[in-house]
Amino acid sequence: MSSIDSKSIPNQSKNKPLIIKLLGLLSIVRWYNISLIIISLYFVQLFMFNTSKRFFITLKSLDTHLYVAAIVLSIMAGYLINAFYDFEKDMINQPQKTYFNRVVSKKSCLNLYIFCFLTSIFISYFINFRMLIFIILLNFSLWFYSHKLRKKPLLGEISASLLMISFFLGLCLLNLKIDKTLIIFSMYIFTVDLTREIVKKMISLKGDLIVGERSIPIVLGIKNSKYIIFFMMLSSILAILSLLPIIIKNTFSIYFVISLIVISFNIYLLHHARNAKNYQLINTCYKLIIGLAIFSIVLY
Repeated sequence: MSSIDSKSIPNQSKNKPLIIKLLGLLSIVRWYNISLIIISLYFVQLFMFNTSKRFFITLKSLDTHLYVAAIVLSIMAGYLINAFYDFEKDMINQPQKTYFNRVVSKKSCLNLYIFCFLTSIFISYFINFRMLIFIILLNFSLWFYSHKLRKKPLLGEISASLLMISFFLGLCLLNLKIDKTLIIFSMYIFTVDLTREIVKKMISLKGDLIVGERSIPIVLGIKNSKYIIFFMMLSSILAILSLLPIIIKNTFSIYFVISLIVISFNIYLLHHARNAKNYQLINTCYKLIIGLAIFSIVLY
């Protein structure tokens, strides 16, 4: 059903300066997302697992740095293989971004994916055996998501959100300690990220239709998709209201109060949403919620 043949599009990776190719690679692996994940992983380790608040000793831990490196390389591998599979659809939904990304060839994406995948496993070997197994399973899950799961309505969105919080839950495995607040916080972030994943499908509706992808809006219709988004927003609000009595005396609660206001405003935006631009505004608001979540960890 696709009206775009990737073979008919000229390869723009040839004769490009190295700096342009590096910038293209950074765009593909979404350096801004990876930067936030690096910060958040260190914040969780420092402020949630480091109960003694001995920050310097925690930062001297080689295992922590190796874990972050392995996670970053795994995420980069996930973005690279996703770009490899998603080329035609991104040409429609994000033509300007894809034009810049195409300075890195599809073959290079595949080769870099293999490099990042193998290097992440190699690094995890020097932590311990359980982290080696965790990183192997994570990389397989990221590949399976890009190859199969992302094409399944709702299951793809749920998988993407579960993969995101798995990076942080892996710290429980690294520290051999279950932090109750981190678990609850991760479940809340899961509902927020799942809402955003479905909203993104509303934004990419045109591209999904052209390439024949069975996304939630296409399978269930726009009206039913909006009902699902509303339900997820309501679930997030109920989660916040259930958490506030527990953490009300903690400065950590400031983040949840702000999130409550932003999500409530997004319910209003959802009711009036009619086109991709409207849904993009909701997506931006949810990016803000997730971004604030990272820095709110300092208040824990």
